Amino acid sequence: MASAIATSLEYLVEKLGDPQAQIYQHLYQQYPEVLPLFVLDTDGGVRGAMLQTTLETILDYATHNRLDHVSLAAWRSHHVGYEVDAELFARFFVIIRDCAKDALGCEWSLDMEIAWAELIRQVEASEEA
Repeated sequence: MASAIATSLEYLVEKLGDPQAQIYQHLYQQYPEVLPLFVLDTDGGVRGAMLQTTLETILDYATHNRLDHVSLAAWRSHHVGYEVDAELFARFFVIIRDCAKDALGCEWSLDMEIAWAELIRQVEASEEA
């Protein structure tokens, strides 16, 4: 079932090419207070690295059907220094899912919905671990 996540991301890239702009547009629309956190990221390198790390985490989960809780906890802790709380940290995964869902439209499947819901549930649950 988790492979449906990888499939959704493959389709996302087919539809949008590099989805970075759309993902961050969703982030800024939902959480405009984070925009100042990227003021020094004039070339998009920080945003690109952040998205790449998140996508690697998602694809690792999709491939191995497990979440790397240790790395996730370290990244979440790192974001606390920027006043990004655990809930907002987890919302980035939701934003990526929503971006894929929007781009895929009628190609979005029930398997994708279920797989993403489980991933997001695990990301949110890892906050409490």
